[in-house]
Amino acid sequence: MTGKREVDGSKAAPTAQLSSNAHVIFLDIDNSLHAADAYVVGDRVVSGSPAVQLFQFAHILEAMLEPYPAAVIILSSSWVPALGFEFTVAQLPLDTLRARVRGATFEQADALNTIWRRLTRGAQILRFVRRHRTHHWLAIDDDRSGFVGYESHLVHCQVGVGLGDKDVQQLFARRLELMFGPPDSLSHTGASTPERLT
Repeated sequence: MTGKREVDGSKAAPTAQLSSNAHVIFLDIDNSLHAADAYVVGDRVVSGSPAVQLFQFAHILEAMLEPYPAAVIILSSSWVPALGFEFTVAQLPLDTLRARVRGATFEQADALNTIWRRLTRGAQILRFVRRHRTHHWLAIDDDRSGFVGYESHLVHCQVGVGLGDKDVQQLFARRLELMFGPPDSLSHTGASTPERLT
């Protein structure tokens, strides 16, 4: 989300309720879920490129997370402080992704903190990680800043490419397995959970 905007506490996410063993995906939106920046025009959010549809890679994220039913999403996008947590969640085009969202890095505890807006993306995420004692996490982002020492947690997307990059998808798949364990084979194949016979 481009353009300078004041941080508005009413747009913050409620404090996430997560166990320290939660499997967390920190999700950026611009240049991750679509291959462009987004802009606010009047009361609409539009793509910065006429050739790019907003959330064009949402189905890729959905498919890659399907084998990990316990994985939850924490929004790390600048959409949240700019447009609000509830609005941002509502823009996600797939029910399956919306159902995974448990919060955002911009929480109510940060609403009055004037320092928060000056933190790098990595610092915002690490602040959340420390606050919630999160051990198992990955960040999907086009911004590398602030991830020094935590590069193995970052799935870096190229500006103008996003999750549409096959190499990034392969890296994401490897890191999901390393961080969260082997994929759930039943979810991966689309098979249903076995029914217990009595």
